[in-house]
Amino acid sequence: MMMATEDSSSTISPFAKLLWQPALLLLSSDREEEGEKKPSNDSPAGAAVALVTSKDNAAARRVKWKQRDRQLQDFMRKLPKNSNYRVSFEDGMFAFVDAKNTILAKAGVKLLLSYNLNKRTVVGGWENPSVQDNVAACEVKDVQRTDVEQKDVDDIAYKIAEASHVDHIYRAINKTSWVFLGLKSLKLLDVKDRVQYNATIGWLELVGAILARLRKVIMMKQAPVMAIGKAYHDAGLLFAQQSKSTFSSNANAVKMLKLGSELLSKIAEELKTWLVRGRAHDQEHVRSILKRLLQYERATILSGRKKK
Repeated sequence: MMMATEDSSSTISPFAKLLWQPALLLLSSDREEEGEKKPSNDSPAGAAVALVTSKDNAAARRVKWKQRDRQLQDFMRKLPKNSNYRVSFEDGMFAFVDAKNTILAKAGVKLLLSYNLNKRTVVGGWENPSVQDNVAACEVKDVQRTDVEQKDVDDIAYKIAEASHVDHIYRAINKTSWVFLGLKSLKLLDVKDRVQYNATIGWLELVGAILARLRKVIMMKQAPVMAIGKAYHDAGLLFAQQSKSTFSSNANAVKMLKLGSELLSKIAEELKTWLVRGRAHDQEHVRSILKRLLQYERATILSGRKKK
């Protein structure tokens, strides 16, 4: 099982701390046998999964996931020694990055469980209100939640990972807790597809922050026209880049970021006419731009409120 140390910095959500953490490989120890969950064939998607008590099944499951742990270790050996990981539950994305924060590999992610080292308690991902349903693990019935020994946590994670249909398990640790992440479809990116990881905030916050800056830029009468146009052009490129990388797992974000990219690129082209006309600041055009930025921002906010 892959493990990563976590620093003591805090943000809005306890799981948001996982956005910027170094990766550290540790091997999991052997676990005692335990019963296995088995989903019913006619159970609806997202329904709780029952457990079947079977030492043979538990042993087979443990062998399976330890093999997957080794596969993940082999995968990480292909990465630079100073590589780190990034995870955003809002975006449903896990990534390995290099020292320059360039994405080397990425995967879908689900929060499997968290384990409190002091209280020896387990909280399933489906029970955590900080994450959305689409990134929370499938609920598993009869999971031990109290008086859980450290040596037994991996087996619980294996059960939940099986129910959640993930491929690998990655564990982030700090002084007081462990957080188990399920990875799906982990893959190395071609060099041409590698971009910067910038999701320190969600996509709605990103849009809001960029638009706020662009409003200030367009109102700066002393700013060179070329500089204003470049600011809008670069922002359009950033939106396009983020739709293909950091927020690519969120269809709604991809749609709105692409629309924003098109809007900002179009405005950048329009600003070139200022130079042609020799007008440093066309007030009517400025009002038109501000109006379109506001319309787009409102559309993104409304879109972001929709259930994913």
